[in-house]
Amino acid sequence: MSNIPDSTTVYITRHGLSEHNLRDDVFMGRWPDSRLTEQGREEALQLGRRLVDAGLQQVIASSLPRTMETAQIIVAQTGNPPLHAEDAFWELSKGDWEGQMPKPLPPAERTAEAADPFGFRYGTGGESYADVAARVGPAFDRWVARFTGQRLLFVLHGDVIRAMLHHLIRFPDNRIGDFQTDPCSLNQFEIMQERCRVIRLNDTAHLD
Repeated sequence: MSNIPDSTTVYITRHGLSEHNLRDDVFMGRWPDSRLTEQGREEALQLGRRLVDAGLQQVIASSLPRTMETAQIIVAQTGNPPLHAEDAFWELSKGDWEGQMPKPLPPAERTAEAADPFGFRYGTGGESYADVAARVGPAFDRWVARFTGQRLLFVLHGDVIRAMLHHLIRFPDNRIGDFQTDPCSLNQFEIMQERCRVIRLNDTAHLD
């Protein structure tokens, strides 16, 4: 983190359940045309209700449709704070595996992923967690520096949240897959200068 002088409250959530989350047989990745399901919209509504008294001042979301739709639902529940779209927060790209590569991975790929979970690249033209961290970390720092001292909500994707957690709390690279990121779960941090205090992780108490 870079020279952020005042305490900034940061909430991070994942988008609500989307159409591509219903596919558990293949890797879906970004799939830009995926939209929220009815359940996903209800999850966003419930999170918005929880955040009514949070005093959100800015909402920053990945510019993909499912994250923007989630953010719009939350914004409508929380007094209409400004909503900003950010391309750097797109989901981890699975390249030519998207919609094609079956789960679980074939043995050779599974072994390679286990050997280097942070550096393993998903498909031709795809990304690794290291790639995602390299683009989301600086983008996050820019937004926090722009709105230092405010209360911010970031609406992101599951793999992006893991990369963001790595950026914030600096756990070992090989633990990147250890964090659960449920739809519309709530993560909260207090950021001051070079310190990041963890308040909550993957909190789903607001969801039915």
